[in-house]
Amino acid sequence: MNRFVFLFLLAFQVLPSTGVALPRRLVIALDGIAYRDMTALQAGVTYTNIWGSVLHRQAFSSSEGYFPASRMISTFPSTSDVAWTDIFGNRPLPGYQRTYFSAAANTLISHNGVTTTVEHERQMDWQVESGFLRSMGYIHSAQTFEYEMHAMVKNFWDTRSTNADYYAYLRASDDAQHLDRDIFSLLCLLDKQLQDLRARYKTEEGRDLQILMLSDHGHNHAGAGHRVKIQAFLEEAGYKITQSIVNSNDVVLPTAGIEDWVEIHNAPAETERLARQLAHLEGVDALAARLQTNRFLVMNSKGGRAMIEWNPAKNAFRYATEEGDPLNYRPVVAALQQKHLLDANGFATADVWMNETMTNRYPLALERIVRGLTSVTLNPATILISLDNQHVNAGWLVKESSRLENYGSTHGALDDINSDGIILSNFTPTRDTSSDRAARQFDGFPGMRDYRAEEDGAEWVTQKEQALTRIARDPFDRDYKLLPADGVFLRIWSPQLTHLDNQAPLEVVIEKIPRFAGAQTNRGNHNLADAPGLHLSFHDPISFPDRRADERIYACPPDLVLEPQTEYRISGRVRDQGKNLQLFEFTFQTDSRGRPAAF
Repeated sequence: MNRFVFLFLLAFQVLPSTGVALPRRLVIALDGIAYRDMTALQAGVTYTNIWGSVLHRQAFSSSEGYFPASRMISTFPSTSDVAWTDIFGNRPLPGYQRTYFSAAANTLISHNGVTTTVEHERQMDWQVESGFLRSMGYIHSAQTFEYEMHAMVKNFWDTRSTNADYYAYLRASDDAQHLDRDIFSLLCLLDKQLQDLRARYKTEEGRDLQILMLSDHGHNHAGAGHRVKIQAFLEEAGYKITQSIVNSNDVVLPTAGIEDWVEIHNAPAETERLARQLAHLEGVDALAARLQTNRFLVMNSKGGRAMIEWNPAKNAFRYATEEGDPLNYRPVVAALQQKHLLDANGFATADVWMNETMTNRYPLALERIVRGLTSVTLNPATILISLDNQHVNAGWLVKESSRLENYGSTHGALDDINSDGIILSNFTPTRDTSSDRAARQFDGFPGMRDYRAEEDGAEWVTQKEQALTRIARDPFDRDYKLLPADGVFLRIWSPQLTHLDNQAPLEVVIEKIPRFAGAQTNRGNHNLADAPGLHLSFHDPISFPDRRADERIYACPPDLVLEPQTEYRISGRVRDQGKNLQLFEFTFQTDSRGRPAAF
């Protein structure tokens, strides 16, 4: 696809508005914009681009009504899916990325990161939904970003949403930096688009449009980087790279894309020994491992070793060095002592550590390490490695393919270059914060798209995983507490359910997927009655005080026992006036008992 095709698509973007009152605020989730880049652009930056031209750029300045950008410290790892999920307070995802290790199923699971959509993306009023257009971000990233900008504006004018806030997600800003494109130039284009939008909005609505921009992480702009030789290193140390953990020397290494961090899943008894060896891997900057429930090891390549202890009840942390100082946090501890902010046991709350380390090379490191190894995903790693900015982690084929394009930047590591995203507003001053605190400045980001009211879908859920949702947007985000703690439940949603009897049975088919079959996630492309497999009827959905008409939750039959740790496909329908309404189809794994694994 060339630039002409993109401009052809953009020609259709300027259309008349619907006449419906427009939202008062545009919230833009702008992927991968670094704090250091945005603050430089606000002040005015002179630089030489890849063609050797000296350019001066300035955008989002105070003269346009924007306040100074604030830091938004990402999760660790500082990657998009977990960071956006954290920012919007959603239930954690199964993995840090869409290739992940499921502990319950004891297997590596891979989903296409381009064609699949996760919750924070579905909550957007607008985002690129086409897998083809998303893939163009990895080839023609600048043109894709231009398309996103224009399409966002067009859809903003056309919205029929009655919510005061309109949410849009621009992802190609991240793609462009991976491909070493001029991010200052692209941000200036966005600034011009928003200037035009604001001017027209003021004319038509008689008030100023509030603009809020958020980014999920930074970018290191460090060049292509050397591929870290972790597989060879582990094999030489006697470990086996595999897709499941059976023996003490088995290690699972989920890898997707090119990134400067590594997640490792291993037998828990092997964690400390493995971490000690990995600290000697070329390219390691810092390494963190969970040794016990509330005790975490931190090491670096220089022999530094420290312990983080966590008090979950108070969300407080203690940092104690054993050899050297891997995070260079001794000065931080001394400052807290001097300010009398440590308790008698040397603990300080997460907020105290945040205030003291916001501008540190490793901002909020204790809290982010603990959360990264416990709660930002439903399947946390046993060891997380933050690489230095001269090294990357990637599969051989992906790294070699990147040679066909300019590759100039990545993210994921613990340091500030990778971790510092932004919050930027034209209607209120913002303050430095973190991904799990950002929503507090904006009333919990109200009015996000209720995609379950518009789409068909289903998932297995448990009380344990649902309890990790931080911002309740749906009745079930509160009612989950009424579920039995040890059960698995089938949650389905569809606008088609709103006019059906709540007692209408749900007919499902569960089929085992052949080991080498391509797993598809479809809705409604087959005849359920003729399908092979196990046929079940689900009756009597669970009753909740705030039941939604477009959603039902069924208990998994206690006698449903399938083959352990195996992949299955489930599809479901209901009957309405003699017709079959196909509602969902998705794949899932079973746990060691043969029960559906929710994550």
